[in-house]
Amino acid sequence: IHTNYSDGTCSVEEILREAEEKKLECISITDHDTCLAYRDLKDQNIRKLFSGKIIVGCELKSIVEGTVIEILGYNVDPEIINQEIEKIEPTYEQINMHEVNTLYEIITKKGYKIERDKIKFNPKNESGQRAICNELLRHPENRKFREETNYQDEFIFYREHISNPNSPYFVDNSPLIPNPDVVIDLIKRAGGLAFIPHTFIYGENSMKVFHALTDTHKVDGIECYYSKFTPEQIQFLLDFCKKNHYYISGGSDYHGTYKPNISMGTGTNNNLNIPMEITRNWAKYKFEIDMSQER
Repeated sequence: IHTNYSDGTCSVEEILREAEEKKLECISITDHDTCLAYRDLKDQNIRKLFSGKIIVGCELKSIVEGTVIEILGYNVDPEIINQEIEKIEPTYEQINMHEVNTLYEIITKKGYKIERDKIKFNPKNESGQRAICNELLRHPENRKFREETNYQDEFIFYREHISNPNSPYFVDNSPLIPNPDVVIDLIKRAGGLAFIPHTFIYGENSMKVFHALTDTHKVDGIECYYSKFTPEQIQFLLDFCKKNHYYISGGSDYHGTYKPNISMGTGTNNNLNIPMEITRNWAKYKFEIDMSQER
């Protein structure tokens, strides 16, 4: 789950109210490169909006085989993440502007019509890739771009092109982004466990990234349940975890209206059913409701 502390559209309060309405047993807010949402949860008036369990989490950028990825940190101390993250990670704004500026150069060199002053977004918390794609596709004469890239939406475009070293629209973020060992080390120093999320979203690089992480880097678990996974992909990951002794996690990747086809906890068209028992052998539930204040 992502809040408006990163690229989600909902506040922490809104997230908790929706989780309670859906009667979810457990949630984790895994904002990109921050744990600021957990400061809100220190307020019991906010925390008691949700009666279920909370696992502290975050999603940190890294790079493997030239592909920008994320690594999930669970059970982390949120204040250690908040204090240390700027030492290893670029800000969302820095990455955002680097991608927009580089992509703008690529697009103009390819001869497409695009107006720089019409690319409107807040680089601190709004997607630059969405803004630049919207401006590009606003012009009918750019229809060849849609055909050339098999464009469907900005998320697929990001995975298949912006983060794909084999694409002419590739944006090299490697000078800005830490390698997995640095990211995993921070997660461990914060008392957490490192998980591989959304394995299959990296297109043709997916399995290369997956095996690089499992063969070379000290990850603890794998996200086996995800909104965009097929039943076959879920089973492959479950079998892999069982055979190789990895912890299992799951998540809907809820972003609010930013990803309107994904519902909290249940994924796309209710395709997601994450069993609570997968967390029993690794999760530490934090920010429990203070019942003394209820008396």
